[in-house]
Amino acid sequence: MRRFCLLGVLLLTACIDDSDLNRYVAEVKARPAVPPDPLPEMNDYVPEAYRPGSQRSPFVEPQPERPASPQAAATACAQPQLPASRGELEQYSLDNLSFRGTLGDGQGLWALIRTQDGITHRVGMGQRLGLNHGEVVGITGNELTLKEYISDGKGCWDSRETRLTLSRTQ
Repeated sequence: MRRFCLLGVLLLTACIDDSDLNRYVAEVKARPAVPPDPLPEMNDYVPEAYRPGSQRSPFVEPQPERPASPQAAATACAQPQLPASRGELEQYSLDNLSFRGTLGDGQGLWALIRTQDGITHRVGMGQRLGLNHGEVVGITGNELTLKEYISDGKGCWDSRETRLTLSRTQ
């Protein structure tokens, strides 16, 4: 029975009239070709001479701006007390850290911080975390408060307060 059905399908496909297709192809080939749109007008290139007057040379790496006197700049803006070496949690951005809970004892309250690697760390007041020199300044049952320092590129630092709230998701 299968052979008979297969033979019937082959016979039906062989009998299809493709004269309509041949007629359409011939009609399309007989149409006159449409010329392409002309190219847009191009302006002539006019080179400009390089004059190294008061402008910086494009071939030399730029130097950062420095204040007139380092002592005046240091007293006029906030300066963080940066430790000699970075802590373990200072290699993660705050997006990759989550506040998971707190632990308390006679010495105070500790925050539990989980990294994106799944490792949970105990963090206390004054410890640092995050890429922006964040220092823990407050721990409550629902949030962790950080004081972060961000360089303004001119030798000064802007401070901001950031809060990590309790995360209950896995």
